[in-house]
Amino acid sequence: MLSYRNLQENDCAFILQRWVGRSSIFRQGLTESELRSLVEEMNTKIHNGNYYEMLGVLNDGVLIGTFSFYQRERDILENAVYLGIEISEENRMKGFATRTVFMTFELAKEKGYAKIFSRERVDNKASVRLHKKCGFEIIEKNLSKAGHEAYDYLYVL
Repeated sequence: MLSYRNLQENDCAFILQRWVGRSSIFRQGLTESELRSLVEEMNTKIHNGNYYEMLGVLNDGVLIGTFSFYQRERDILENAVYLGIEISEENRMKGFATRTVFMTFELAKEKGYAKIFSRERVDNKASVRLHKKCGFEIIEKNLSKAGHEAYDYLYVL
């Protein structure tokens, strides 16, 4: 059964092994101590002065990934939030990402959001398929901060 919870200190080893250096949030060179501080900060739901909440995705009580909601000041006016999902490699292609997206839709509704935005690199074919399958619309194609082509997605709740 799929569920979610706040990240915990004991999740740091899982995150370090799977994502540090391969994720925009868990950047290269992040030490375990810095990661523990980041997890603690995320549980306050504020990061860099903005609403930011990252939660662990669990399958039968075992951590298999994360999802996050991020909101900038201009998103507040649109009653919108950005969504990010990471599923560990060993748990991909099993339907967990799709089920996680639909779980986040329900949570976003409970929190009172009307829109969910997402951004993904054009060359991330699995994520492009996931967004399409879950009903997101491509609203723009642009360049990411790193210079990669990316789609901006919208899902209206």
